Amino acid sequence: MNKLLELIENAKNIAITGHVSPDGDCTGSTLALYNYITENFEGKQVRVCLEKPSKKFSYMNGFDLISDDSFSEADLLVSLDASDRERLGSRGVMLDTAKESICIDHHVTNTKFAKFNIVEDFRSSTCELLYTLLDSDKVSVETAKCLYTGIVHDSGVFKYQSTTKETMDIAGELISKGFDFTKIIDDTYFKKDFNASKLLGLVLTNAKLEFDGKCCYGVLDYDTWSKYISDKKKMDGIIDNLRNIDGVEIALFMYETAKDEHKVSLRSINANVSSIATALGGGGHMRAAGATVYGKADELLENTILPMIKKELNG
Repeated sequence: MNKLLELIENAKNIAITGHVSPDGDCTGSTLALYNYITENFEGKQVRVCLEKPSKKFSYMNGFDLISDDSFSEADLLVSLDASDRERLGSRGVMLDTAKESICIDHHVTNTKFAKFNIVEDFRSSTCELLYTLLDSDKVSVETAKCLYTGIVHDSGVFKYQSTTKETMDIAGELISKGFDFTKIIDDTYFKKDFNASKLLGLVLTNAKLEFDGKCCYGVLDYDTWSKYISDKKKMDGIIDNLRNIDGVEIALFMYETAKDEHKVSLRSINANVSSIATALGGGGHMRAAGATVYGKADELLENTILPMIKKELNG
């Protein structure tokens, strides 16, 4: 029995958490583990402590039970898809009160902040890693939906370089459980509502190229994007559209979340953008990373972020 299942077996009250602004991999891994525990272990009290994810993930069993509260009486805290304590946000305090804690993650910048840590940065996603820790015969169709979602989102629908033969084998095993996998891809990865699509068009219209076309970036202030959408999670796919422009090696998308506070997303073809994100106080993967930065957007770009990108492009 691996350490994760051993800790679950020995705990009664279990808290499952993940990073702030949960994406497909974070949402999928937390709900996958929730379903697996409730279906295969008796007498466990399980809570998913997480910021509410996008409603497009509401088809996952247990979505309505997600709570933004912390759980101070946990025998076991399981952190999924978070690279450090700060990424847990306000739920990081649970590390101080839980009797045991374990971190399951695939980020190269992981700080191994829990008592036990299973970190494999070569994995396409935390969902892929989590599947290898579970008994595949006990993975239900509901758990499989969650795991498949996370793999799809963090692999870019199997496009990113982190996708391996094992990634595809695991995806195939999950599909064999029996669910509409094409609907998951269409509804959660590609489809956008009308206003979100208009906002994407605005970003692309105003995007700029730098460094002989090797960098493309777009910026949105709060007043602009909030006129189109109320949920910032609907901007998730914008960065990928910037990266898909011919000749672009590094894409940057930055949007204002509060006065002088901006969320930065970075994507690359071959460059290491995790080093840039880490220097900005964030983290992530070599080809996909992000951070929260503070200051005026134009000053941050001119004095800090674009010079970092130029340095990375120049090797």
